[in-house]
Amino acid sequence: MVLAGAATALDFIARDVTERAVASDVKAATHAERATVSISSFPFIYGVAANGRVDGIDVSVYGVPAGLLRIDEINLDVRGVRIDQHRLLADRTVSVTSIDSATINVVVKLSSLQNSLASDLGVEVSAPTSDRISFVVHGVTVASIDLTRVPIVPSCPLDVTHTGAVYTFSCTVAPVPASVLAALSKATGAAQP
Repeated sequence: MVLAGAATALDFIARDVTERAVASDVKAATHAERATVSISSFPFIYGVAANGRVDGIDVSVYGVPAGLLRIDEINLDVRGVRIDQHRLLADRTVSVTSIDSATINVVVKLSSLQNSLASDLGVEVSAPTSDRISFVVHGVTVASIDLTRVPIVPSCPLDVTHTGAVYTFSCTVAPVPASVLAALSKATGAAQP
């Protein structure tokens, strides 16, 4: 019973250390104000040690600069994550080697002033390509933001939803491109528990 409890505690500690390391990597890669990571895999150590795989990782970043725009929130839900076992267990660094699929949601919230001005000017917000948000006034594009400048945002067909002053851009991509893998594992050392 004591051994099982110790193994479970060690598993939670290892997962927490890995979550913090990935969050630190993502925050640095995106220049976000804050990043959180949640790994859904239990037992974590066994999954990584036996086959270098975790079921999924949920990443949320907040306050991300993207050219003229500040993205309020990006949520990345990745599934079928493969991690370099040796680097994690021996070197205490996180290196994501592949991801089966990822769903991303980019949330932009306009302030009441921005929303009022957009409404008064007739600004339309759209995603005309798989990597850009465009702001159009009377048929003329006045600004265009390349979302793929944010390393965890892959180029994929964006769906746009608009509720009040909140715009959400979402897509699913499989397999996940190398740029996203790199942002999730900048080879920084995992924090000591």
